[in-house]
Amino acid sequence: MFKFWKSKKNIHSADHPSASGGQELVEAVPDKLIELSGREVQKSVAPVLGMTVLDLAERNDVDWNSFCKRGTCARCRCFVSVGVRHLSAPNQAEEQRLDPEELEEGYRLGCQSRIESVGPVKIKHAPYF
Repeated sequence: MFKFWKSKKNIHSADHPSASGGQELVEAVPDKLIELSGREVQKSVAPVLGMTVLDLAERNDVDWNSFCKRGTCARCRCFVSVGVRHLSAPNQAEEQRLDPEELEEGYRLGCQSRIESVGPVKIKHAPYF
């Protein structure tokens, strides 16, 4: 159903040093199953397994605000309306920064949420301010 290819050269380039965190990434091609909505830009993009939502938004020029990329500022906070099962489970940084109710409702930190499987996902940038 989906074709996968590995491309260390393109993904691990100097343009995207934080994209992998030392892990090998796998990109689903050509299906664009992740819908990212920033403040003004909305795009459907191909999922990249292992990449964070924030890095995927930045890679595809979606206007997604961020500051620290460590899970403390919450400027990359987002709402996952479809496909939360395709993302990594909330980690310690998200559990410390977001309220349990927010996590239950589908709010995540874009810098901490990683794409773990392929499937339809809709994510909207939803900072506090």
